[in-house]
Amino acid sequence: MKIKIIGCYVTWVKELSTSFLIDDQILFDVPQGSFKTISTENDLSKINYIIISHFHSDHFADLHLIIDVISRQTPKRRITIIAPKGCRERLIELFKILEVSHLEVYLNEDVTFIECENNKIIKIGDYKIKCYKMLHQNLDAYGFTIENNGSKIGFTGDSAMCNNVRKIIKSTKATFIDSSNIIQNNKHLNAEEVITLSKEFPSCKLIPVHMTYQTREILKNTLEIPNQGKEFIF
Repeated sequence: MKIKIIGCYVTWVKELSTSFLIDDQILFDVPQGSFKTISTENDLSKINYIIISHFHSDHFADLHLIIDVISRQTPKRRITIIAPKGCRERLIELFKILEVSHLEVYLNEDVTFIECENNKIIKIGDYKIKCYKMLHQNLDAYGFTIENNGSKIGFTGDSAMCNNVRKIIKSTKATFIDSSNIIQNNKHLNAEEVITLSKEFPSCKLIPVHMTYQTREILKNTLEIPNQGKEFIF
């Protein structure tokens, strides 16, 4: 499995927010400002699936631009969006606000929506995806494991410490893990928790994402720090 880092930081730094491209065909989260990089450095005609972990703008806001290009590049090409409940309705409201309501036709005719639920297993193409409800304030936010050809990779999305963080790590050979915080809270994992998890689960490679400059400095002596555009092969 090939994982390309589109971005790996939080919103309030100059680098792109966290997003991934998996085997050139699964786009994971579409943060605000990511469209230019995604569309100019990758072939959107290969993207068949889009995963949205939750509906904060740094995970969702440029989705309409991706849909616009795909619908114009190859009309009637079907894509699948995996997301928390209400994604279709949110997109329709977003289309109205941004005055791109013409995209609603493509959304209704050529997009399949699969709603996330805790422990739900989704099979798309050659991939087996499992959804995990995460602790991100009181939001309907999800992490995932993605399995293909004997390789199983984890993505925590945005989450504070919870049982499902450990379940994802324990079941995968590598996990891209939220590493946002310095202090402990109910929104995001903090750097020291990530270091502790790396020692608790030495058989899983933890790759910090959704970083700040502060957490990057704390983590760099313990874990491999990814950069925008880096590709991992598992």
